[in-house]
Amino acid sequence: GETKTVDILRVVKNPANVDYDRRGVITKGTIIETPIGRAVVTSRPGQDGVVNAVLLKE
Repeated sequence: GETKTVDILRVVKNPANVDYDRRGVITKGTIIETPIGRAVVTSRPGQDGVVNAVLLKE
């Protein structure tokens, strides 16, 4: 695989909680929008302090 550091543009969907969706909270499983496409978060940002994600196939 190839690793890239990109900006997070917005939170598309957070399946953990509807309220997190509205507030833009990032948790594991959240779908985020990046300049290179949509990605799903694989890390636990609250515990790890970093956001790791895998690109989704469009």
